[in-house]
Amino acid sequence: MAVLDEEKRKIITSEIESWRRTKLLPEQYCNFLLNLYLDDMNERPKGLVGNTVSKIGQASGKYWLLTFGIFTCICFVALYFSVFPLLLQIAVTGIGTAALVGIGGWLKEKSPVRGLLFVGGGMLFLLGMGMAILKLHGWTDMWGSIIFLSLCAVIWILCGIALEFPLFHWLGWVVVIVIYSRLLSHQMPDPSWLETQVFWIPASLLFLWLCWFMQVRNKSIGVVFFVSALILWIMPEIYSALYQLNVSSIKVLLAIKIALSGSLLFWLRKHWMEWVA
Repeated sequence: MAVLDEEKRKIITSEIESWRRTKLLPEQYCNFLLNLYLDDMNERPKGLVGNTVSKIGQASGKYWLLTFGIFTCICFVALYFSVFPLLLQIAVTGIGTAALVGIGGWLKEKSPVRGLLFVGGGMLFLLGMGMAILKLHGWTDMWGSIIFLSLCAVIWILCGIALEFPLFHWLGWVVVIVIYSRLLSHQMPDPSWLETQVFWIPASLLFLWLCWFMQVRNKSIGVVFFVSALILWIMPEIYSALYQLNVSSIKVLLAIKIALSGSLLFWLRKHWMEWVA
């Protein structure tokens, strides 16, 4: 009977743990139920903080040494980064970015959220360290920023496609749009409303075609192109508002475009939903 009771206890505790993982019951209720069936105090749940402290206490000396070694390296780089030679600064930025992105790619299958956070951390690390390098060497003028942002856009797009994170793929194209608008404002500071439309509408149609072209091969890439096409569709008005161009016609044109795009999306919903679904 004791063996049978032990088996029942294991089954019940396993079921309660599954409720905890699937969020069928709040964690405090699951802890209460487990406390009714677990006799050994060491087996009882300790909550997030307790489990974390327990894992830290059980870590081997190798992990402690590795943790403090990484922390020491981070502090050293943070304190002396400004006096590093340029090539060493670029190497540190590249290695740090590659390490975070690599860990994110490795974690992606086990825990997509953690993978996304590590890849996002890598992208932010690249952006922050790159801007620091530009500032340290006096390259913060328009062309220095454009070249660096172009490099970031390419890396984000490639990482988004390779690791199947559409968010970073899309953010890469957003950066490309920002760069394009900056170049337009530099080359043509006072365009007419027609020229502004011509600058952006063909790009929107191109991305819409790319969405249709890629939807059979890769749905997530098709979704990115579709969202980018919608942004480019209204970019003439956003661009005009940002640079105070043709202010009187912005609201009218934006209302017309929203109404037109809404009607087209409704009438063609069977087609574009297949592209992005």
